[in-house]
This record gives sequence, C-alpha cells and structure tokens, in this order.
Amino acid sequence: MDVIISGLVHLGFFLEAQCVGTTCDECISSSYSCAWCTQKTFTGPRCQPRGALVASECETRYIENPESQQRVDEHVRDGNGLNLNAVQIQPQRVRITTRSRKDYKFTMTFRAANNFPVDLYFLFDNSYSMANHIKDLAKLANDIGKSIGDISSNYLMGYGVFQDKVILPFTDTSPPRLANPCFDKSAVDPVICAPPFEFRHLLNMTKSIASFKEQVDKTEVTGNIDYPEGSLDAILQAITCKSEIGWRSVSRKLLIFASNDRFHLAGDGRLAGIVNPNDGHCHLDGAGKYAKELEQDYPSVSQLADITEKNEVHIIFAVTSNQLQLFKLLTDRIPQSKVELLSSPNDTSNKNIKDIIEKKYREMISEVEMVHTKVKGVDVQIKATSEECQLRGTNKCKGLEIGTEIKFDVEVKVTECPSNPEERIKEVVIYPESLKNDKLVIDIEMLCECPCSEDQKTWDTSSNVCTAGNGTLKCGVCECHKDRFGSLCECDATDLDGPNSGCIKPGENSTLLCSGTGKCECGVCTCDEGYSGPFCECNDRACGIFQREICGGANGRCVCGQCVCEPDFTGDACECPTSNSNCIYDEKVCNNAGTCECGKCKCKGEGYIGQFCENCFFCGNSLCEVPTYRRCAQCAWSSQNVDDCRQDCPEINLVDTITSDEGPNVCSIIQDDGCSLYFQITRSSNGTDVVINVQKTT
Repeated sequence: MDVIISGLVHLGFFLEAQCVGTTCDECISSSYSCAWCTQKTFTGPRCQPRGALVASECETRYIENPESQQRVDEHVRDGNGLNLNAVQIQPQRVRITTRSRKDYKFTMTFRAANNFPVDLYFLFDNSYSMANHIKDLAKLANDIGKSIGDISSNYLMGYGVFQDKVILPFTDTSPPRLANPCFDKSAVDPVICAPPFEFRHLLNMTKSIASFKEQVDKTEVTGNIDYPEGSLDAILQAITCKSEIGWRSVSRKLLIFASNDRFHLAGDGRLAGIVNPNDGHCHLDGAGKYAKELEQDYPSVSQLADITEKNEVHIIFAVTSNQLQLFKLLTDRIPQSKVELLSSPNDTSNKNIKDIIEKKYREMISEVEMVHTKVKGVDVQIKATSEECQLRGTNKCKGLEIGTEIKFDVEVKVTECPSNPEERIKEVVIYPESLKNDKLVIDIEMLCECPCSEDQKTWDTSSNVCTAGNGTLKCGVCECHKDRFGSLCECDATDLDGPNSGCIKPGENSTLLCSGTGKCECGVCTCDEGYSGPFCECNDRACGIFQREICGGANGRCVCGQCVCEPDFTGDACECPTSNSNCIYDEKVCNNAGTCECGKCKCKGEGYIGQFCENCFFCGNSLCEVPTYRRCAQCAWSSQNVDDCRQDCPEINLVDTITSDEGPNVCSIIQDDGCSLYFQITRSSNGTDVVINVQKTT
C-alpha cells in the first residue's frame, strides 16, 4: 500500500509540475492535463489537473477544461474504374482541435491501387549508333502498353530525343554537316541524318499506343563530334516542362532514359564559350526544341538531383555495358533512380526495355515511405502497424502488393501555444514520398484560450472582489485596471513605498529581494524573463539541453531548474525515449545484435556496427556494397576534400595507401577511365561508429 501511495504522490507531483499559469489561458496552454477553477470563493491553486481541483473542492461547473476533438472531413474511397483517379490514402482530410502537449492518435490507411495514374516518358539518345534501339522501342510499344496496363489502366506515354549542343567543339557546324551530321563525301553509300539539335520533345503524354509507335517510327537520327552527350540538359527539360509534356499532378512519374555514351557536366559549356549557369527552368520553343542550349551551360548533377526530387520523378538509366559503371555513380547522387543494362539490339529475342519498365514499376508500388511537412510547434510520428508490412514500426513499408491495405498509426502533438492567435491554425500534410499530391491533410486548431476568457457575459466588470472595483473578475481572477496590480488589484503602481518583506524568501539568510532576479512591487515579486516562483527563485532556463533545446523542446518542460519530461521521454534533458521504436531494424530490436539504450542501439559481440547493428565486419565483404558507403567514398575520392562529403556520411579520411592485407572490408570501385578507387571500412575508437578511409589519387 505504501508503494501505491508513494507512486500516486509522485504522479500528482508530475502533473502539478506541468500546470503553471496565473490566468486560465496560460494554464490550459501549459499542458493538456491542466484545468482551471473559476469559482470566486476557491482558495487553492486554480491551475491543477481536474482531479486535483475536484479534490480541493472546486465545483465541477466552475472547472474550465477544454476537450480535444477530431473530425474526418474527407474520406473518398478507392476508385478503380477506368474513368476514375484511384485514391490510395484514407482519409484525405482530418480536422483536430487539440490542447498543448496532448497526444492525438488516429489510423490512416494506404492501399496501392490498381488504377493509380502512371506517366511514362521515354527519352532516347538520338545518335546514329542508337538507331536500332529506337526501332526496338517502336516494336515493343504494344507490349509495353499491355504490360503497364495490367498494373494500371490509367497510364500515359510521352517521347523525346536528345543529342548535344549545336556548337563547336561538340557539334560540327560546317554547312554540309549542319544539313547532314553523318555526311561523308568519300562514302559510296552515304548515310542521311537529320539536322542536329540538343533536345526535342516529340510526343505529349498520350494513351494512344498507335500514336506513340508512329512517332517513334518517324524518329530521324542525328550526330555530333565528341562522345559525351547533352543528356543532363535533356533530362532537366523533360522534367521541368510539365505542362508542355503533359505530366499529371497526381501520378507516379517514370522517365526512361536510354543511351550508349557518357554525358557532359556543368562547366563543359565553357569549352564553347557558354558561361551562364543553367537556371533549372523549362525553355521549350514552339517546335518542342530546347531554346537556350547555346545560352546556358549544362546543369550540375546536384542541380539535377534537386529538380528530380522536387518533381517526384523516378528515372531508369538504361545504358550499354560500357557505361554501366559511370551511370551507377550517377544514380548514387540522384534520388529515385536506378541503372539497368540496355541489351544489344542484335539480340532478336530482346524485350529488354519492356522488362526494365515493368520491373521498375513493380518496385515502385511494392514499397511506401510516409513523410510529412514540418510545422513549427507540431510533432508528428508515423508508424506502420500491419502484419503484412516489412519494417513494421517505422514510417516505411516494403513487400506491398496491389490492393493490400496497410495501416499506419499517426500521432500528432502540439508542443506550444503561439502568442499570436493567427498562428494557432496549422496544416500538416502526410504523403508517400515522391507522391505529394496523394495526401492526407491534417487541419489543426490549437486550444489556447478558455471559453470564459472570450465570453464577456461571464465577466464581472469593476468587481468588488478586485479591491473597490479596480479590476474585472474574469475566469475567477482579477484583471486589473491601469496602474493597479496584485492578485486582487490591491497594489497601486503610483505608490510603491510599501513594505518589501513579502519579497524575501522565508528561511533565507539574505535580504535580497526577489532572489535578485525580479522586482518587488507592493510586496509581490515580478520576475525577470526566464525566472518564476513566488520569490523568483526558479531558473526556468537552467535545465539540460538536448538537440539545442531546453529539455529537448517538445520532450519536456523546464520547471524550477529541472526537466519534467513527457511520458514518452526520460533523462536529465528528456533526451531518452522510453520506447525502443527508434532501434527497430527489419522488425528486430537492434537487428538482434545489440541493446536499445536511450533510443540508440549499443551493439554487442564482435563485428557488428551501424545505427541498428545491421553491418557485420566478419560476414564477408558485404559492407563494400552498402550504397551510402560507396557514394561517400566516391565523393571523397573525386573531390580530394572530405569537407565536401560530410552530409549523410560517416567519418571519412584520405590516406596515402590501402592494401588488401590491411584486414577485411577493403573495397574497390572501377572508374570510367579504368582506374580503381580503393577504400576501407573500419570501426572508430568507440567500436560502434563507421570510419571510411579512402586512398588519395596520385
């Protein structure tokens, strides 16, 4: 029994410590557990948990305790008919009216729909050496349409081609070669090619397979001088010219790029005197050609990566075997992209392009990651809960099949009440990554004011309770007139010569007024900002810091120099989550190779490292194939400056040499010029973090 009573006392202290404020509005804004007593004759603390107020004999009719509410405003069911745009998320709109620090939970569902729109854009290298691949595309048009149609009947296809900037040294600009880039006066059987251009959009998004096949069949190849192509220029135009090409706002977007050669990069345009950087915008003329090819340089890889991600376009780089390694490096830098082998056109059974597209599209619909917009003062957690979902317990789900409904628990918590009423209306959008327009919108109204603060009918103006009518009795307390203050407006600001004994903390061997951190007025302390308590004895900024915020921001509150944590957190700075959800990997806590301590995995046993103990040093050379490590090593090797590669990378060092006898996980990447990049993955001094050593170039 003593243990139970002790627990209740501590629980009561925790709740009361959360409840602060001298007005009803301040009280209910401090925590969802706090209520306010408006009863005139009540003598106890007015801001307490509801149960404590009732126990202190505040009548329930005088208790202000606004309740949170939820309402589903939009809940369109899935549409799989031929003329409907399928809806994959339910509900689509939820309205929440909620108190500060109140956890609000509900369930949303995601179902990969049969009829969800898909837009495919084919972007082909138009050089003479790609002619047979273009012919193959025309032959496979019907098969491609049927293959995608089996997954989604709501598909569209578009088509464009590219070559390079029509200027020396990239393209021969002599009159005969401008008329026919394949011109050879010594040839017995001359080849006829179309005049050169860098990018040309040929067919808007269409459902007509016949129109697509006809346009591809009519493609005339062209040529240039040097090997690299204007590939990045073409991709950027194909993505950014949304209305010109016909990309739909709500669709899965897939760009199929095909080439047998490498690409120009930002800076190469200077060879032709083109110094203006690429502006990243659409510049198609009336004929569908890129109008600023001679005015702007090629885009950078990082610029293209940013544009690809913002426009939610997935890219398949279908390239010949001699370009695979180069384009693998490119896919490491561009999100939502992958490289595939473009088979030889001499293979009569080749259905390579169709197979590549079908494989990629099935991959796209087999996994989903739910993300949300970041809104100040609102914390959102999303976790998959369905048994069918791989990576359950995170915001990701793998192994989806069309029609399977996946549930996600959504937890919303308002962490602060803005002083400006206009900032108390918020909107949070939850959506699958790369599908922003297929979304759930959460409208949030923050309850930061008590009804009694707004209902003037309940006010007692010039109330006798407020010392001879020197204030308005509002919500059970006095709101004083000008030049009056004190709990009963008993103090006159124009006469401050009264005694100061009420401003000295009892038992303190000091005559310091208000602990030296406030002003004594009429025997009452008015505390400086950051201090509280009847004698300003509490420093509300002297608490632990986590992630640059006092008590971890939304994780807790600083009360009189100590963090009072929310139920889901603990620690001196509320830095430790009480659950192990941040340690889940493949539905296992720390991959069953470690323990979850303070929300982080502490690996046990020799050889396991990584955020989730997912990497094993003595399990072959598997670490060499981790995409993040390969990308980071490539970045350091290319720039020879590790400072350029710190984002999303572990610790990186440049070393003089790396040899295979230095232990496990010595890795290599073959570069485009045939040279090898060597790097080694090791453990840091603490035994848990990853360190990448990259051999310097010579």
